[in-house]
Amino acid sequence: MISNNGGAGGRKPKVLFIMPRMPSSHGGMQYVGPLAGFKYFTPPLGPMTLAAAISDRCEVELRDENVAPVTRPTDAQIVGISGFLCESSHIARVIAIARYFKEAGKVVCIGGPVANLLPGLVRPHCDVLFEGEGELTWPQFIEDFLSGAYKDRYEQSEKVDMTGSPLPRIDLIDAGDYGCGSVQTTRGCPFMCEFCDIIVMYGRKVRTKSIARVMKELEHWAEAGMEGVIIADDNFVGNRPYAKELLRAIIKFNSQRAWPLAFFTQASIDMAKDPELLELLRDANFTTVFVGIESPRKSSLAETLKVQNVHTADLEEAIHTIQSYGIFVTGGMIIGFDHDDLDIFDEHYQFLQRAGIVFPMLNVLGAMPKTPLYERMRDSGRLMENHGELLTNIAPTCMSYDELETNYVKLIKRVHSYDAMKERHLRCLEYMRDCVWPDDRQPANRKNWERLKNMLKYFLFTRDSQRRRFFLDVMAGTLRINPRAWKHSMRLLSIYAHMYRHFNDKANLLVAPPAERLLDEEGKPCSVDVVAAAPAMT
Repeated sequence: MISNNGGAGGRKPKVLFIMPRMPSSHGGMQYVGPLAGFKYFTPPLGPMTLAAAISDRCEVELRDENVAPVTRPTDAQIVGISGFLCESSHIARVIAIARYFKEAGKVVCIGGPVANLLPGLVRPHCDVLFEGEGELTWPQFIEDFLSGAYKDRYEQSEKVDMTGSPLPRIDLIDAGDYGCGSVQTTRGCPFMCEFCDIIVMYGRKVRTKSIARVMKELEHWAEAGMEGVIIADDNFVGNRPYAKELLRAIIKFNSQRAWPLAFFTQASIDMAKDPELLELLRDANFTTVFVGIESPRKSSLAETLKVQNVHTADLEEAIHTIQSYGIFVTGGMIIGFDHDDLDIFDEHYQFLQRAGIVFPMLNVLGAMPKTPLYERMRDSGRLMENHGELLTNIAPTCMSYDELETNYVKLIKRVHSYDAMKERHLRCLEYMRDCVWPDDRQPANRKNWERLKNMLKYFLFTRDSQRRRFFLDVMAGTLRINPRAWKHSMRLLSIYAHMYRHFNDKANLLVAPPAERLLDEEGKPCSVDVVAAAPAMT
């Protein structure tokens, strides 16, 4: 136990929660912000939820480095930092922020995925380490702090009952800084993909939040002025009866609003086998769904225990089925399975083009700590030490590392060329030729007019003739195939702007000489997803 004289005497403590800056990523949408009028795509839902869990005993402040600087003085006694296991630069930033506040005499706490999966890495840099979900351990820590003594480690070994999860503190952020709201309705995934850390952190049993609580959160985001909400579940359809009940409630909610909310989420490919589910998603105004495709090769899918994809007879047909309900599919793709040889790069490209996956996320397989894949690679002696300068920590089998890197760079540039993006977009629309989106109204407010103006300026008033032609061809094709989809095409065009910049920057960083690669806080090479700051769109 650590004594805490400042917590004694009943003085109400103040907690400062911090979300460190995230590197440029597929989902961060950093390059969309200048076009769409936001600073970062999604708000820090985890810290907002923890803040709600302790608000009755503490004052709470929240700082998100994705929208504003965080290393400045505070009168808070406790600083809680949430870290992800995404890129080496992000983890280095977590540590740097922890050092800053430790030097200022604060009680520094670190939690989140980085604490769950790599506790030894951040343990030396904090006073208190939080492992597991925090809705119960944070209130216990505050009680201990107020009593004058607290532990240096809190672990939530049992999974939290989400029915009692508190309403996130939306009032702690400026909603206008973000592109959409964020709600988590479930945790956990019933599948057992070998590489996935979700089942390690949250388990295979899908836990659900009450429908009434979810609707309350949606109401709060709507009141805050959001037009869209991301359902930040590990697998939205992991509990299909619950998902259908929730979708019916959302349909009713949207029918009572002048301007309905639009939704985005991630789900497994088996959703394509349930027409009722797809109808409900369409009617609830779910416009985009992220699906973990991973590979067009069944042998690679079987190797990684991606059973839901292995048992899908035709992945392309399943994607086209989802698209036929007016739902755009974005997909996670992975290179580097044991069954992947040099032919896999072209197979990925051809699959993506035929499937019409509007913006794929192309990754190289890596072994996350504590996952079954990590244990298998460790036991077979194939783990490589990686400080961020490598694409992966796994030694490939059917190609050399240099072949993997060279062909991966070629693939991401090929997939994210203007011609390839246009082809996939129009292919997708072919399966939406007869779609009518029942609830896709948007307010004609100043913010949306500004977005339209910025889009036209970026794509039409540019010296880049390829960019201009891309915009004109996509919109002309949209009007030819299904004019009702024009608003969806405009929205996706802004995302294409991000994808083009992000993945081409990533490719250029990979082929840059080592001396020109960015360094993290420790002076080590940053991973290839790092872009220190998103410059203004030009």
